[in-house]
Amino acid sequence: NEVDAVTAPGGRAFPEYACDSMIWSWIQRLVLGGPRYIVLDLDNGSLLNQGRADDPNFLDPNVRCGKEGGQCDMSYYALHDIKEGDELLCDYRSFALIDDWVEISL
Repeated sequence: NEVDAVTAPGGRAFPEYACDSMIWSWIQRLVLGGPRYIVLDLDNGSLLNQGRADDPNFLDPNVRCGKEGGQCDMSYYALHDIKEGDELLCDYRSFALIDDWVEISL
């Protein structure tokens, strides 16, 4: 369900920040081979947009989730120097189980 406004402590509403939380959610294993979780990113990760190096419809990623060769642990690393004003891009497929919504019946 969509939300009409984000409400901060004290009751102040921010309608310009309302969103459908399912749009910002994905399925991920937090431990290799572990159970799947539905993750909703409301920290600095929510500032990352989708990038894909192998798809001409996307720009190349400039941020990686997790240490090189490791699993996404909600820590983020620049793949190269990022200039001021550049969009932060991460390949969601490196950690999100994109097709698993169907498997968990959502």
